[in-house]
Amino acid sequence: MAKALLLLLSLLLPSSLPAFELPAITSGVLPPVQVPAPPSPWRVGLPETKAAASYAAYAVNGAEVIVPHIGCGNALLAVLRAGESQEALAAKLRSAFGSPSSARLAAVQPKAKAELELAAANPGAQVVSLNALLPANVAALFNREPNFGGPNCFNAAFTAAGLMEPGKLRHVGNPEADQLLSMYFKKVPSSSLKPGDVLVLNGGDHGVYYLGGGLIFHKKSFLKQHLYRIARLEKAYYPEPLEWKPGPFDGSSPFNDADEIDKTEAWRPSGATYGFGAATPEETARVDTILFLTENIERQAPRWALAKELGYFTERLLENLVSDWGALGKSSNPVLKAYYHRLESLRDQANQSIEVELLSSPHAQSNAYNILKAVWLPRNAYSREIVGRLLKIYGKDQGAAEKTLNAIDAKFEGSPLDQVKAAGN
Repeated sequence: MAKALLLLLSLLLPSSLPAFELPAITSGVLPPVQVPAPPSPWRVGLPETKAAASYAAYAVNGAEVIVPHIGCGNALLAVLRAGESQEALAAKLRSAFGSPSSARLAAVQPKAKAELELAAANPGAQVVSLNALLPANVAALFNREPNFGGPNCFNAAFTAAGLMEPGKLRHVGNPEADQLLSMYFKKVPSSSLKPGDVLVLNGGDHGVYYLGGGLIFHKKSFLKQHLYRIARLEKAYYPEPLEWKPGPFDGSSPFNDADEIDKTEAWRPSGATYGFGAATPEETARVDTILFLTENIERQAPRWALAKELGYFTERLLENLVSDWGALGKSSNPVLKAYYHRLESLRDQANQSIEVELLSSPHAQSNAYNILKAVWLPRNAYSREIVGRLLKIYGKDQGAAEKTLNAIDAKFEGSPLDQVKAAGN
């Protein structure tokens, strides 16, 4: 995935992209983040047992698990046949997925395509949902499309692990993922996977969440057309039935090849927690600014309003801040490092949102200069707030915010941060 992201962004980003969500600072203290301890050991999933028009069926720990194809339902399914004990079936699957003992199967009134086909193939049996046996965030996202570009494989994996929220999806770049893994996970042998492990495939090319029973939860890429899916681990890169394929105007997609997994790194939640740690007032102010940017980007990107509300200048500003605030990324405080790498991810999310919102057609690409100039600098509460924050950080008069905005506005595609630093000169 990282290779394709580099290709997409190379025209607009001056630096290459080499994938943690920290709570907001309250009274200078960062609340601890806890990752649940991993559940029971994994059970090997067996090969696919049958083919159907709207679902795939896999043998998992002596039970058959039904994964609806794209557009065919949002529940992981099973069939409870006449005379079969519901608790016995649930126990097999709880063991495979590391689910709590309180998790129960739920009867389904067939409506989705996979449910209807499964019911028709099993007359007299009860179709049941396994979603209560899955991590809550996996159940919330399975077979759904994020509707905007940016959220990617590592964001999906960490959301499944409970570190991020399904209602606050965004891009998570490889440096941020590496920092998160180093803080909250420990590396374990890939030969003994457990439910809850995060797997890094092929040297960081893809990240997935291991459900158990040989199944993974993942999002194949940062493209909005790729949904949140459950698949067999060994087929993580393979095309799936009903999966989006690029049309004649989309260009080739780097995510439709049946690549094999050459390398797997397994990371298991360690249970570690962190306070905010030692930081200077300036470092704290910079982190507060990163949080402000996070809040606005996570709100506007899903609404396809990042370009309109935050402006193209925000992407340029994020590039400036990544360059100017590099000391955060070299700090001995791991939390500061994590915020710095989040800043890099926000830069990439802004780029992808603007690309999708404004420049996704051949006509738009040929008229990119005028389109981007029209959304360069919105004059609104956001732009005044971010400039005011930066003026304070750089020791400038916050009363110069309007003059600074005028200077930024006058230099399309220039450096917004240079205008902040020059305020009052």
